[in-house]
Amino acid sequence: MKKTSAFKFFNKDYEVETYTKEYKKLRLDIRYPSDFKREQIFVKILEKHKPKKIIDAGCGSGMPLIDIKKRGFNIIGYDKAKNMVLEAKENLKKNRLSPDLVFHDDFENPKKIKNNSVDCILGMGAFYYAKNVNKTLLNQKKKLKKNGRLIFSLRNRLFDIATLNNYTKIFLDQIYEVKKLKSQWKKRYKSLTKNFSDRKKFNFKNIDEKGVYNHIPHNPLTINQEMAKLGLSVEGIYFYHFHAFPPEFENYDAHYFRKVSWKMENPLDWRGFFLASAFVIDCKKIS
Repeated sequence: MKKTSAFKFFNKDYEVETYTKEYKKLRLDIRYPSDFKREQIFVKILEKHKPKKIIDAGCGSGMPLIDIKKRGFNIIGYDKAKNMVLEAKENLKKNRLSPDLVFHDDFENPKKIKNNSVDCILGMGAFYYAKNVNKTLLNQKKKLKKNGRLIFSLRNRLFDIATLNNYTKIFLDQIYEVKKLKSQWKKRYKSLTKNFSDRKKFNFKNIDEKGVYNHIPHNPLTINQEMAKLGLSVEGIYFYHFHAFPPEFENYDAHYFRKVSWKMENPLDWRGFFLASAFVIDCKKIS
């Protein structure tokens, strides 16, 4: 499948409208409110640290920024997709806030934010769409003051274990190093995973099936070491978008699947290592 740059995908009118609606009323019959849960996690972290100046890098249609602004925080934001910026400005006007709170810039390498100038940078579902995630994080870190906070979401690689589909097979193939097995063992191993479901059969598609370029998921068990190499100290890991059953079950009864999964949402539940498709990390700049 030909890959599309994330900003081109999210710049489409349909996606702009969709991401505005994502943060409105909880409608489990329409979609799973994972973005709503993610925002709740970000807000709680902000209320804990109370940063003086916040940047929302990749602010999209501006709905989380508006909510955070209304809570009394000093926040501005930017997005690489120009149509998202236009939508965010309109949403700000509707909420009687200045449209100048958002502007166009590239979260992979921001030019309009001075180095060492902000207390906190947020990345809500943005950074893993970068062509080079680590380089993007280093560029973001430059904008932070000493001990500043970089709070952002990542996709959970360990979730692949619990999906019981193609992703599980790929994950197990990698950790068992199946390519190195002798032919007889390889054949026996493949018989164990042959019944894992094929995602192509189902109606619900994730971002991977839409051909949007995004980075491979991160492992929450090793994220501390990964961030330390970038001069960031992970001070909190918070899971969201829980799946009460393997994703295949959403095709059988979407509303019940979402209802039961929503009841599981607890950012600190240890099951999130395996049952949550994403997580948020709260990092402090240490070098």
